[in-house]
Amino acid sequence: MNKRIKKICSLATVLLMTTSSLSFAADGTIKKDETVYVNLSSAGEVEKIIVSDQIHSDVEGQKVVDSSSLTDIKNVKGEEKPSIDGENIVWELEGNDLFYQGNTDKEIPVEIKVNYYLDGSKIEPSELPGKSGKVKIELETINKEKHQTVINGETKDIYTPFMVASVVILPDDIFSNVEVNSGKIITEGNNQIVTYVSVPGLNELIPEDATDINIPEKLVIEADAEEFELGPIMSVATCELPKIDEEGDLGSISEMIDSADELESASSKLRDGTKTLSDGQTELADNLVKFRAGVVELGQGSTALIDGVSKLDLGIGSAYEGATKVAEGIRLFVDSAGEFGTGAKAFGAGATSFAEKAGEFANGATMLSNGLGKLTSSTKELETGAKTLTGGTDKLIAGEKQITTGVTASLKGVQSLIKAVKQQDPKSPMLATLKQIEAGLKAVEDGSNNMTNELNNFKKGQQKLTAGLGELGKGTDTIKETAGLLQAGSKGLVEGADKLSQSAVQLDTGAKKIVGGSKELVTGSQGVSDGLGKLSEGSKAIMAGKDKLVTGNKELLSATNQLVDGGNRLKDGAKELNVNMNRFHQEGIKELSSVLTEKTESLDDLLLVKDELVKLADEYNSFTGIGKDMEGSVKFIMKTEEIKKVKEAVVSTETEDKEKKGFINWIKGLFGK
Repeated sequence: MNKRIKKICSLATVLLMTTSSLSFAADGTIKKDETVYVNLSSAGEVEKIIVSDQIHSDVEGQKVVDSSSLTDIKNVKGEEKPSIDGENIVWELEGNDLFYQGNTDKEIPVEIKVNYYLDGSKIEPSELPGKSGKVKIELETINKEKHQTVINGETKDIYTPFMVASVVILPDDIFSNVEVNSGKIITEGNNQIVTYVSVPGLNELIPEDATDINIPEKLVIEADAEEFELGPIMSVATCELPKIDEEGDLGSISEMIDSADELESASSKLRDGTKTLSDGQTELADNLVKFRAGVVELGQGSTALIDGVSKLDLGIGSAYEGATKVAEGIRLFVDSAGEFGTGAKAFGAGATSFAEKAGEFANGATMLSNGLGKLTSSTKELETGAKTLTGGTDKLIAGEKQITTGVTASLKGVQSLIKAVKQQDPKSPMLATLKQIEAGLKAVEDGSNNMTNELNNFKKGQQKLTAGLGELGKGTDTIKETAGLLQAGSKGLVEGADKLSQSAVQLDTGAKKIVGGSKELVTGSQGVSDGLGKLSEGSKAIMAGKDKLVTGNKELLSATNQLVDGGNRLKDGAKELNVNMNRFHQEGIKELSSVLTEKTESLDDLLLVKDELVKLADEYNSFTGIGKDMEGSVKFIMKTEEIKKVKEAVVSTETEDKEKKGFINWIKGLFGK
């Protein structure tokens, strides 16, 4: 609070010293700026008051109705003459601005008191010129504009808030070892300039329990003086207060209270946060130790990994070669699968045809079985017939033998006859006939012999036939039995052929799928081969980076060790931070919040007082009066009489003349350096 008020005062000093007139806005409003020059004695008593007013209108030649208690009013910068009726003054402006002065004996709202001490004793200023020793100058400002107002049901004395800025110039050739209780000391050339800002009456508004607020009641200057002399002490007073709400960090008191609550809440959260941080940092440090163990294991694992990668690289190379061969084999398989499909299709057709033929075979087997039954019966009949035929053949052979014997006998008889004929008549015609008969009989004899031979052969054939028919009969029985089995087997053959035909269809379907799947297998196997090729390249890249991995593991372990050390230090720091933050919260923020809470009621009163001060400041816009439709401002410039040795009084007069010519400009220049 104390710093805040000091800051307000400092800002006010700057405003007072650098602002000598109103800023006129071009909104048509008539404004009046009043400056009250007050000559004071060396001790601060009022000796003379001169009031200077400036009237400004945005409209040239406007009629202005003013109000003033001044006497001896005169226009100091123009020819306009006022029309005065009591305190009502009417001006007919020729331009936009009018400057006039007048006199008054009205008591000024701020009293200046100056007390002087020499070597610890109070001394009249008239006795000081030329004296040397330890001097003390007390400058006190007193507010005379007191009002009574009711705040929260309590009547309080409140003062129009005049802010007074004072300047004391101490030449270096006279004053040394200068010290002040308040204000600032500025070194300017051969002088030390003491500036001091006060708000008289403000201390009476500060609650008694607000012990932290300490506004000095007066300015106290102490110095070593050699042949004492002192120029005028100049003070400027105004009630134009800086806009507190516009002063950035000043804020409002209520905002300060709210900020204190927020600060306590934030401090509590911060304390909780530091505890969480400490706990988390401890956990982090513990985990960092575990992490370091993991890094060590990682290093060991990376070594094993490198070995594994080496083997993997070899394995991948072999796998790549194998995959390439597999892909090639699969291509061949696919080609074969196509042929297989064609073969399977042909097999299916053959199986179908086989099934059909199997049916025919079954029918043939049935017919064979049936035929064999008849064949067996016929064979037996043939065997019987053959035996009968053999018997007949024996008879034929016997008859043939008789024929042969008869023909042989006949031939011998013919030959005997021929012989006899020849003997009787070699030319007998009968001889030729007998020759023909002889030749015929020989042919018959030969034929009969042949017949006998053929009959014998026939008989032998009949015997074999009979024997064969016997065997045939036995064979046909066996064949019949086998044919029965064949007939029964042919039924199974038909069923098997049907199943074979169905299987052939399924085989054809499967063959088609195999052909289609084999193409995908080719693509997949090629993909595997290509992937293994890339994997092989990758494994080679990994192999190339194994050295970096080893180096990286070493660097990681080194960095982890540093991290663990840092984590331990951070853990200790977090614990210390938590302890200190807890102490800060308990002994600082909570105590501050407690104090502010206890004084909330007083601060609320202060806020109401502040509002009243602002209101009084706004209302005090003139010292001698102002027209009702005018806006005004007023400031007081007060100057004490200088303290000089008698022989230097003339010089003082010259200085006063210079100050009269540019008193405000002199102050501006002084603070502008």
